[in-house]
Amino acid sequence: ARDAQGHLTGLLVDNAVDLVSSKIPEPTPTEAARLLLQGQQLCLAVGLTSLAAGALFLPSLPSLGGTLIDPARLLEPGADVALKKRLADAGLNAAKAAGATYADVRIGRYLNQYVFTREKQVQSIVSTESYGVGIRVLVDGCWGFASTCQVTPDGLAATARLAVEIAKANRVVQKEPVQLAPQQGYGEVSWKTPIQQSAFEVPIKDKVDLLLSVNAKALDLGVSFINSVLFQVNEQKYFASTDGSYIDQDIHRIWPTFSVTAIDKASGKFRSRQALSVPIGLGYEYLTPKAADKVAGPAGSDIVGYKYSYDMLEDVALAAKQVRQKLTAKSVTPGKYDLVLDPHHLGLTIHESVGHPLELDRVLGYEANYAGTSFATLEWKAKGLPYGSKVVNIVADKTQMNTLGAVGYDDEGVK
Repeated sequence: ARDAQGHLTGLLVDNAVDLVSSKIPEPTPTEAARLLLQGQQLCLAVGLTSLAAGALFLPSLPSLGGTLIDPARLLEPGADVALKKRLADAGLNAAKAAGATYADVRIGRYLNQYVFTREKQVQSIVSTESYGVGIRVLVDGCWGFASTCQVTPDGLAATARLAVEIAKANRVVQKEPVQLAPQQGYGEVSWKTPIQQSAFEVPIKDKVDLLLSVNAKALDLGVSFINSVLFQVNEQKYFASTDGSYIDQDIHRIWPTFSVTAIDKASGKFRSRQALSVPIGLGYEYLTPKAADKVAGPAGSDIVGYKYSYDMLEDVALAAKQVRQKLTAKSVTPGKYDLVLDPHHLGLTIHESVGHPLELDRVLGYEANYAGTSFATLEWKAKGLPYGSKVVNIVADKTQMNTLGAVGYDDEGVK
């Protein structure tokens, strides 16, 4: 890549494909969806059931993140609780009538908006909606599952009967019957993320202005490149089961983030620094800085952490300074050191070494994909082997307010 004066920047940009894509018209959403489905069929035909697209964002493909919608639709209310209960009962009753000993219904409406910017440009603004139902049943100790986007009483009843048929077909390969732990129903209950302002209520212009002002500050302070993004999510989830639970939840999440890059043109070296924000269970109030939410770094450093509010402009100013310092920083002298992991890094470490291995599907041997299986099997547990050092304590708490995973009831309908 070269800068505005034609000098080499040191960045290797793989953009040869642009020579082809610039000559091909952009597909319409309908064409893109058709091509995606065609590609899925070709993959399935040769046994591929999952794919990963590294470092790619494909907002124009509705099937990946829902249907592209007008941003105004993000503010429209979904189905009311009474309607969702009638729909759920249609599925539960049909499942029991078809022979299921247990059934649960999940009605989900998922709303997303992403705002992408780079330097002085807005790259993309994407709003999506995904709406549908999943029904799970247990027949003679065997699971069956089916889903539909026909969110009507007849649609749910037909889907429930299909799930039962799939469960019966699955009995051929069932090694031992599934036995569920006893679970008392909660009746009709609800839970909502405690937010002050939905991010969807904030005009898009205000969000764009914020991100571009962040970019401008970074450029003014000498960085070579910056991109900034605002992710906003609202999950409207309804869970009902034959145990007697009817759980309605309204979950909100937000994540403002950026990445700055500085280049030493003389040497060709470049260094980057990411935002110190976190994806969090809050509304747009997260972007209103509060002094009480700042966490000072080690003595003598200019590092600042953030808790329940985030100062994006302050963080990008520090990032611009620190990324330029990294260009001239000495390499670490080889040796033995005490290591303190940054929370962002530690979170990833826990995610990979604890989160994935303890996924129940992997523990029970139900799932094995490109991420592997799990060493943490029931047999491993029976041997009493330690998971790690005795001084390591890890607690998973989905009831801790404002965290990314905070909910009132989990996906199994358990409080």
